[in-house]
This record gives sequence, structure tokens and C-alpha cells, in this order.
Amino acid sequence: MIALAGKWLPGRAADARTLGEALWLEQDYWEKMSVAVCNGVVKAFKG
Repeated sequence: MIALAGKWLPGRAADARTLGEALWLEQDYWEKMSVAVCNGVVKAFKG
């Protein structure tokens, strides 16, 4: 979790709020990446 906080919120103290925000940002990032990959696959097969 501290690594995620350093990745998403560098320079902020690693308290509970920062760790929670970093976790949310990481999950949101991967959710959006999943949607992007699915859209790319659909576009590739549609032609």
C-alpha cells in the first residue's frame, strides 16, 4: 500500500487517508484499462 501511495500521491504522508486514496486510484486505473482493452478487442474484431 505504501508503494501505491508513493506512485499515485508522491510527497504526501502515508496516513490512512492517503493509502485509501491511492488504493482507489489504482483500482480506478485498472478498471479503465480493462474497459480500454475490451474496446480495443471489439474494434479489432469488428474491422
